Amino acid sequence: MALRQTALAILSTQALISSEALGATSGPLQTAPETTAVGTLDIRDTHLRNPFAYIVPQCYVLNRDEQDTVLNPCYVCHQRGAQPNFLDDSDFQLAYEMTELGLTNPWDNLFEDRSSRIQGISDAESLAYVRTSNYISETGDLILAERLADLPSAWDMDGDNQWDGYRPDAYFRFDEQGFDRDPLDGYTGWRAFAYYPTPGTYWPTNGSAGDVLIRLPEAFRHTSAGELSLAVYAVNLAIVEALIKRADVAIDPIDETLYGIDLNKDGELGWTSLVRYDWAPLEGREMSFVGQAGALQAAGQIHLAVGLFPEGTEFLQSLRYLDVTDDAGVQPAVRMKELRYARKQSWYTYAELKGLIAREDAERREYENNTIKQVPGDYESGLFGQGWVYQGFIESDDGSLRPQTQEESLYCMGCHTGLGATTDTTFAFARKLDAEADRHGWYHWSQKDASGLNEPKVEIDGAGVQYEYAYYLMYTRSGSEFLDNPELEARFFDEDGTPKAEAFAALHDDLTLALIPSPERALALNKAYWTIVEDQDFVLGRDANLTPVDSMQTQVTKDLPTGVEQAANPVAFHGCFATGGSCDADEEPSEEPSAWAELVTGAGMDGPDGSRYQVDWNGIIHLSSYALGIEGVTFTFPERLTLPTRTIVPLGDTRVCYDCHRVSAPIVATNNRAELPVDFAALDAEPSSQSGLVQLTQDPARDVGAKWSPDGRTLAFVSDRTGTDQIWLLFLRSGELRQLTQGPEQHAWPEWSPDGRRLAYWAYDPTTDQQSVRTIYFNGSGETTVLNPQGPVDRPAWRPDGRYLAAAAEIDGNWDLWLFRPDGSDLHRLTQDEAMETNPLWSPDGTTLAYKVAPSGDYNLTIQNFMTFENGLTQPSIHVWNGPQAVQMNAWSPDGAQVAYTAEVISGSTGEDRVTYANIVSDLRLRDDEAVADPSVIISRGQTIGDRGAVFSPADASQVAFWAWGKDHRANLWLYDQVSGQLEQLTQGGSDIYPQWSPDGKSLVFESSRGGSSDLWLLSID
Repeated sequence: MALRQTALAILSTQALISSEALGATSGPLQTAPETTAVGTLDIRDTHLRNPFAYIVPQCYVLNRDEQDTVLNPCYVCHQRGAQPNFLDDSDFQLAYEMTELGLTNPWDNLFEDRSSRIQGISDAESLAYVRTSNYISETGDLILAERLADLPSAWDMDGDNQWDGYRPDAYFRFDEQGFDRDPLDGYTGWRAFAYYPTPGTYWPTNGSAGDVLIRLPEAFRHTSAGELSLAVYAVNLAIVEALIKRADVAIDPIDETLYGIDLNKDGELGWTSLVRYDWAPLEGREMSFVGQAGALQAAGQIHLAVGLFPEGTEFLQSLRYLDVTDDAGVQPAVRMKELRYARKQSWYTYAELKGLIAREDAERREYENNTIKQVPGDYESGLFGQGWVYQGFIESDDGSLRPQTQEESLYCMGCHTGLGATTDTTFAFARKLDAEADRHGWYHWSQKDASGLNEPKVEIDGAGVQYEYAYYLMYTRSGSEFLDNPELEARFFDEDGTPKAEAFAALHDDLTLALIPSPERALALNKAYWTIVEDQDFVLGRDANLTPVDSMQTQVTKDLPTGVEQAANPVAFHGCFATGGSCDADEEPSEEPSAWAELVTGAGMDGPDGSRYQVDWNGIIHLSSYALGIEGVTFTFPERLTLPTRTIVPLGDTRVCYDCHRVSAPIVATNNRAELPVDFAALDAEPSSQSGLVQLTQDPARDVGAKWSPDGRTLAFVSDRTGTDQIWLLFLRSGELRQLTQGPEQHAWPEWSPDGRRLAYWAYDPTTDQQSVRTIYFNGSGETTVLNPQGPVDRPAWRPDGRYLAAAAEIDGNWDLWLFRPDGSDLHRLTQDEAMETNPLWSPDGTTLAYKVAPSGDYNLTIQNFMTFENGLTQPSIHVWNGPQAVQMNAWSPDGAQVAYTAEVISGSTGEDRVTYANIVSDLRLRDDEAVADPSVIISRGQTIGDRGAVFSPADASQVAFWAWGKDHRANLWLYDQVSGQLEQLTQGGSDIYPQWSPDGKSLVFESSRGGSSDLWLLSID
C-alpha cells in the first residue's frame, strides 16, 4: 500500500530525520479516490454510513472488569457542566442511554487483532516514517496549505476551485513566550500553551500525543492606535484565561496607565503583575479587554463573559505519532496523524446557550424516535455547533494530510457539541497550566516537555479534592476508557487490583508516569495506527488498539444500568493546591540537594491513610466524607516531609515519631532514638546584623525553652551549662543569671504561675528513672512534687486563676489528663479512654481546657478536643474537634475566640506535593458536643516548606509570630498580620526557632544558634 511504500522509500534513502527537525514527505501527493475496507473513499461523498458517528467507541465499553468490579470511565466526559455549559449528562454514567439505532456497535476496528500486521513492520521502518514531517517541507513550506491553495478536484466539494474552510497557517516555530513565528520572523497570531491532558484515551500511552494553539482576532493583538503589540496580546489572553478559569492570572509586569484599565482591581492605575478575576455585571463589577479589543468591546462589537471565549477565537490541535529517542525516551513525533481546527463564529448569550442545551438534551432523550443529532455544515466549510465551526484533516494512505470526510468529521462533533465536561465546547484551555508556572504556562512541548510536571487536582462532588490521574486510574483500573492498557495496569496495580502506593506517590510528582508509554509500546501503537491509515477506514474507528478490545460490546442493551450508584461530577480543577504561595508544578528539577537540605528534609515517610482522610483546596486534611461509595477508590497521599521539630512528650519505642522529632531538646536521653538528629549549633547559621536584635545568653551550652514572667521582667529558660538540664532565670534589666534548680536531676519545661510567684516544671531523676511535675517559688524555695505518676509525664499548664494545674501522664500504659492543685492535692483524672491525650492548654478565661488526642489502634491523625467544666471538675463536658486533622495546638488568642495550631497539610512549596506541617489560625466555636474550627487560614501562605510554633500577639491577636523552614531549608521567624493578610520574614540567620511574645507585645524572645551555640535572642517588633 501507499503508506508502506512511502515508508520503505524513506528508509532506503536513510532519511531518518530527528524529532527536532521539520522534515519533508517524499513524492507527489495522491488525490485519486482510494479503495478502502469500507469501499472506495470519495472525500466529496457526504453520505453517512453511520449517522451516529458522534457516539464515540468509548460509549460501547462494558464498565466491569474480570472480577465484575464496577468501573466508571464515563465520568471524564459525561458530567454536570459548569455554567454557561448548562448540560448535565452525568446520568450517562449510570445507564447506557442511546437511540435505538445506535445500540449496535459500528466501530469494527476495535474488534480487529492487529498483531500480525504489527509484526510485519520493522522498528526502523516505523521510526523513519514518524520522523518525517507531513506538514512542513524541507524548504519550510506548509504542505497542506499549498495543496489547499491549488485545490485538487477530489477535495473540492462545491466545484468552485476554492477551499472554503481553514487553510493551515501555523509554522510551529515558537519564541520564548510561545508565539508562533513565520519563516520571515513575523507573527502568525498563534500561541502555544502547556496544559494537563484530559484523563484517558488521548494520553500518549494510548497512542497519540497532541498540542494545542490558541489565536485571538487581530483586534486583541493591537493597541488602540492600531499597532501590533505582543504585550497587549498577552494581557488579552490572560483576561480570557481569567474568564475561562474563573481565577486570578499572573502576568509579566505591565503599566496599567498605558491602557487605562485597572487590571488588578486595586482602585488605581499603576504597575501590576496580576489580572484580577472579578466579573459580576449585575453587581456593577466588569472586566475589559485592552487595546483595540477594548474599544470594540465598549462599542458592543466584541463580547466578554465568564466561561466563554470571545467571538473569533481559534484553536489548532495537532495529533501526532510517538517518537522514540536514542536514549529510549518517548516524545511527540513531527509526523501528524490529524490536524484539528476550531473557530468561534457566533456569540450566544447565556439564555441562548441554555436554549441550545435544552434542545440538545431533548434530542438525546428522544431515543424512542431514533433521533439523529443535527449537525449543520460540511467538511469543506466546517461543521457547526453552539457557535463554533469545526474542521479536521487526517492522513491519506500515502501519509499526506487530507481533509476529513463528512462522516469522519461527524465523529468529532459528539465531544464538542454535547458534553458536560467542556468549557464553551472546548477542552484544553481550561486545563492550561496555572499562570504561576514557567513562562506563565505559555510554551510548546518542543520547548519544554512534561517530565517532572506535578499531577493536577480535581474536586469531585461528594469525594473531595483528588489527584486527577490517580482518581481516574483507580476508577478505571486502567489508563483508558477502553479499560485496555495492560502496561499502566501493571505499573499501578498488583495482580489482585490493589493499588501500588509507591507508584501513585511517584505519579503525584511526575504525571508522565501515567502519560508516557514504554518505547516498545510506543512503537507498537504507531504500527497499529498505520494499519488503519493503510486501510483508510477511520469511520470504523481510529483508536490504535493492538489486539481486540475485550471490554467492547457488539450490542448494547437499551437502558442497561452500568452499576455505578452515584455519578462522579468534577466541580473544580487546578494544577496546584491553593496554599497562597507560588505554584511550581512544572519547576525544573533542582541540583543535587546540599547535605544541609538533606538533613532538614529527612528520610521521608508515607502519607496518611487515604481511605480515612481527604483534603480541601488548601491542602488541609479532613476526615473522609466520600459519598460515592466507590470500592477500591481512595485518596492517595504524597510522601511526607520529615522536617525536624522538637520532642514534646516521651516517644518511647514509637520509632516513626523520631523521623520528625529530632531537634535537640531537654528529654530523657534514653528516649532519643532519632537517626538524623539536628543540632542547630553544629550547622552553618548565618550571623545577622539586623537592627532590633539582641543576644541575651552566650554560652557554649544549650539554652532553650524561654518563658516570660507575667510582668515581662524575667525569663525562665533551660540550660545544660552545668552538665544537666536545669532551669535558669534571666533578669532582663540587670542581665543577671540565676540557676533556679539543681542537679543531678534533670529539670525542664518551666511555666510561670499567673501571679509570677512560682514556676511549675518537668523533672526527671535518672537514679530512679522517675518523672514528675514540680513547683518552686521564684526565689528558689519551696520545691514541691505535685504529680508523681510512676511513668512519663508531659509539661504542666497553669489555669489562669492559678488554683489548678493540668498535665498529661502515662499511667497503666495509657496517656490521660490530670488536674491538681499547686500543692499536689485535689487530684482529678479528667480522661480515661484508650486514646492518648496530652498537651493541655487553658483558655485565657480558664473555662476551657484544650488537649491533643491521638486515637488508639490503627494510625489516625491527631485532633484537638476541648473540655469545659460547667458541671464541675468531676463531670467535664467534651467538645470533639470538627476541623483540620493532624493538629497540635500552640496558643489561644487573648479573647479565646481563635486558636493557633500546627496541622499536617499538602503543600507544593518545595516544587513537589508533600505532606508537611503548617501553622493554621481558626475561629473556634463550642456548640453542643463539637468544637468547630472554621474558617481556617494557613498563615504561612505557601512561602515555607514547613512551620511550627504560632503564637498570638498578646494585646489583640492581630499578629501571629511563628518559626518556619524556608525554601532555602533554613529556620527563621515570620510574622503574619491578621488584619492585612500580609506575611513578613523577620529573621535571616537560618537557625531561629520557637518565638515567644513579651507581655507588652513589643518583642519576641527566641532560640538561635547564629552565634555558634544555642542561645536566647531578643527581637524588637515595630
